[in-house]
Amino acid sequence: MAKIKFDAELFEGHKGIAAVIVPFDPEVRWGQKPVRLAGRRHGRLVQGTINGTKFDGYIGDRWGRFFIALDDEFRDEAKLKVGDTVAIAIEPTSAQRVFEKARAQSQFTTQPSKARGDAVVLDAPKAKKARAR
Repeated sequence: MAKIKFDAELFEGHKGIAAVIVPFDPEVRWGQKPVRLAGRRHGRLVQGTINGTKFDGYIGDRWGRFFIALDDEFRDEAKLKVGDTVAIAIEPTSAQRVFEKARAQSQFTTQPSKARGDAVVLDAPKAKKARAR
């Protein structure tokens, strides 16, 4: 699947989360169902760069819009602040490291009242080991 490039403004959203709006529907563009993240949250796993800084995370969706949340640590590393226009180059991935990071990041966003029924459920390695005991 092809890497997609676009520019977007970093804004402060609900609960103080800094995010960018993704100008396309990843399910339509990549044919990719979302992955279940923390709680009832879901998103599409992505990797790439934002202003040249390597990025792992997810594309979330709420209220008919798609977004990428950027945590404080990443914004500090990339020297980004709310109001900046950033250059984004992302592609879908199924890497375990990206899943782990996306699941942790998603905990800071508002979760929907109902989990998306078609979201793909992935298990974390630690969860598999705990169940095996």
